[in-house]
Amino acid sequence: MIGIPVFTQGRIFVVTNDYYNNDHLVMKFVKFLFLSLFCMLSQALFAQTEADTVSHLREVVIEGNRLNTFTAGNKIQRIDSASIQRYKSGNLGDLLTFSSHLFIKSYGIGNMASISSRGTNASQTAVLWNGFNVQSPTLGQADFSYIPVNFADNIEIQYGGAGALFGSGATGGVISLNSSPGFNKGLTIVASLNGGSFNSYQQSANVCISKNRFVSVLKVFNYTAENDFPFYVGEYRVRQINAAVRQKGLLSENFFRIKKDQELNVRIWLQDNYREIPPSMASRSSNQPMLLVNETLGSDFFRVTSEWKKSGKVASYFVRTAYFNERMSYEDTLAHMLSVTRFHTSISEAESNIRLGRNHLLNIGLNNTFNQATSNGYPDSPSQNRTALFSSYKFSFLNDHWRTVVSLRQEMVQGKLIPFTPSAGVEGRLVKYLSLKANVSRTYRVPTFNDLYWNPGGNRNLKPESGWSEEVSLIASQIRGNRNKNSVMLTFFNSNIENCIMWLPSGGTWNAQNIQSIWSRGLESSVSFYKEIRDFQLRLTALYNYVVATNQKARMDNDNIVGKQLIYVPIYTSQATLELIYKGFYVNYVHSYTGNRYYTTDNSKVVAAYQLGNIVVGKNFRMGNSFLNVNVRVNNLWNESYQVVLNQAMPMRYFQAGLSYAFNKPNKHIN
Repeated sequence: MIGIPVFTQGRIFVVTNDYYNNDHLVMKFVKFLFLSLFCMLSQALFAQTEADTVSHLREVVIEGNRLNTFTAGNKIQRIDSASIQRYKSGNLGDLLTFSSHLFIKSYGIGNMASISSRGTNASQTAVLWNGFNVQSPTLGQADFSYIPVNFADNIEIQYGGAGALFGSGATGGVISLNSSPGFNKGLTIVASLNGGSFNSYQQSANVCISKNRFVSVLKVFNYTAENDFPFYVGEYRVRQINAAVRQKGLLSENFFRIKKDQELNVRIWLQDNYREIPPSMASRSSNQPMLLVNETLGSDFFRVTSEWKKSGKVASYFVRTAYFNERMSYEDTLAHMLSVTRFHTSISEAESNIRLGRNHLLNIGLNNTFNQATSNGYPDSPSQNRTALFSSYKFSFLNDHWRTVVSLRQEMVQGKLIPFTPSAGVEGRLVKYLSLKANVSRTYRVPTFNDLYWNPGGNRNLKPESGWSEEVSLIASQIRGNRNKNSVMLTFFNSNIENCIMWLPSGGTWNAQNIQSIWSRGLESSVSFYKEIRDFQLRLTALYNYVVATNQKARMDNDNIVGKQLIYVPIYTSQATLELIYKGFYVNYVHSYTGNRYYTTDNSKVVAAYQLGNIVVGKNFRMGNSFLNVNVRVNNLWNESYQVVLNQAMPMRYFQAGLSYAFNKPNKHIN
């Protein structure tokens, strides 16, 4: 077997001529999954007590997950349903770019999109799918261009450290994707068609059968785009080449109400992704066609999860398990290179929420995560086992106007304890319209497989990154009626991270070392205004970010990086959204500003700031139980020539149009 490391667009692949045979692992997991489901189902059906069958059983009162229940003091942003609906045909990177305080580092339309939250890098923000972390154990990050918005009903963002609640990688924040279809809603069918510039087309369909004791949801999508957009290199107008994208996916979710207080769900997510990697702008100097460019990146994954939960007046219990099988292949036909990386992840978790009194709630849980990867860049197909014990205590006081949470987590990796991780937060109302949130937490990130095992350069003696983060938020809000809500939020944050992992040149190769120290601090502000005037609805939101994220430690003598801003972290970003609705018609305009980004560690060179404007015009039609939406979108309305990442071309003005139809047939009888 031959192995050659390949570096491309900040990613590392390995050339190999062999694939990993994992059929035995899949079969073992399938057997384990069915056995687990059988055991949980048997317990649910046969372990009934007299109290379970009493007709006057009270409604359950302990619900919710850790993100909603045990994050007092943290800033939580819930993406509103209108924003999710506008980006249903797009990916999560598009949505977060224009709806959050996060900076999405895009390598071009349809290309890789990574994230930065409060100055942290892509591997320091956890991405959870219904509670399971889907970050790659090899690269330590998730590609947001691969996550369709249509596959999530609820999208929430926790800003700042969350290591005590969610473990490794939750240093800069948490992106939580959840789905929660309701019972007994009948038959719902949703179909959409979208098309636009550069031969981009997207089709999707959702079917939901919702009975009193059973819900089954099937979602599918297909997306293709040539992305042959024009752009300027100096005075030359050239056209993007080798930039096509193909994506298709399926999500099946099934929910079973075993008893009034017990539920079981099983989710399966399959997806296949293919993209061509375009040449950089630096290689284009004229309008002459380029030949023999054929770099491609393919990936596919299979994810299956299951959860059983039992809720009650005093305690609730959750048992969940997941298995992920993912493959990534890079090919450069010109260089005769083929690189394949495969990894497997299994996650098992059990937790319980226990009410200790009217104002006291305790959470305690145990998590085990096992990863294994295969690549010629890793010797002996390395694996990693992590076990964590976590607990949170929530106390409400002053007539429930104030809440405080203390959380603790201790994790063991490969039999070795890593730094103990506590956090504490408080939130409540200062006066009638003014509230306060405050939080302090310790954070950590376990080194990735690339950091530990890549040959050459991996370092098995690396320590986990570790640090502390603090934040304080002031929220002024005024509510008039059921819908009119005006609010202003100011959040001040501070974060220090030690033992940050960097790859440095040494003896002709690059080596991973715990050498960087990062200090991030700044301000986030948001303003929301909503007004109804007869048949008109007006909504205005504005976000502003000021982030200073600097290196605090020199890598070597005479190293000019101390006190310098981290590369590709803009100090200033802002956006404003204006939406006007009138009798089903709507106009939504988003204007964003992204400041200069340095692309050298000494801050001597920058990628220029840019402004973008996007507008959507549409009409909603209601016809009994049916719903029709027609919309037209203009992206980059002002035809800005810009780059997010140096020498990675972005499209100028382009158009999209969409048609969506939804139908609901209610259940005639309760089953």
